[in-house]
Amino acid sequence: MIKLIISDMDGTLLNSQHELPRDFMYVFEQLEQRGIYFCAASGRQYLSLLQFFAPVKDRMAFISENGAFVNVNGKEVYQNAIAPYHIQLALERSKSFSGMAIGLCGKKATYLFPTTPYAEQQVRIYHHTVVKVTDFSEIQDDIFQITLFDPQGARERSFPAFASFSQEGLKVTISGAYWIDITNAGVNKGVAVEALQASLGITPDETMAFGDYLNDLEMLTRATYSYAMKNAQEEVKQVAAYQTEEDNNNDGVLKTIVKELTITFIS
Repeated sequence: MIKLIISDMDGTLLNSQHELPRDFMYVFEQLEQRGIYFCAASGRQYLSLLQFFAPVKDRMAFISENGAFVNVNGKEVYQNAIAPYHIQLALERSKSFSGMAIGLCGKKATYLFPTTPYAEQQVRIYHHTVVKVTDFSEIQDDIFQITLFDPQGARERSFPAFASFSQEGLKVTISGAYWIDITNAGVNKGVAVEALQASLGITPDETMAFGDYLNDLEMLTRATYSYAMKNAQEEVKQVAAYQTEEDNNNDGVLKTIVKELTITFIS
């Protein structure tokens, strides 16, 4: 029996226009009536996630910053902040890449350092509350994740330069074609899911999860009913137990939930 459903956001639950499926709230209500908990799990900022689920934000869970911050029913259950020393290392390294945006993701906001108008625009798509800063000393907040936008492509150009941070006790993840996310080592969506399951008294055998990109791998291993999106990266498809019949632009997550849990779907 499924008691918990966890879904990544971009490329998974959201379509390419960053929109929830039209009938999401209806299905959410059906899940809630059955005692099935829903969780949004993303590399996005917590405040960014809230804007998608405003009507039900205190009746669900959020895994944000790629697992560094977990919130259940409006209450914090897990967090893992990055040390200032490591943040300074990332800030210095980012100066080597023209056009790159670097944002420090905290509880109160994402703090964005000077960058190009285009890169800033891209950061604002995924981060609801963005505060511009010029120096780290201006920030009075816990930082859970460092997010990097490389307009020339993350995997080939900038990722190799940041990958060595793994030797400094950090985890460096490619979270999209142009995105790199940095957290403390040991932070990932899988660890966050484990903390969430423990807080709710739910096991992996009672969990369904959906993902599409490399930052979803650990999360999928914590769910017996793990689904790679039809549009997922090949590495994700190799880890997941199942694959959705539709991609994120055709409501792949919602249609799978409706089918597998036999929900009467009113469109």
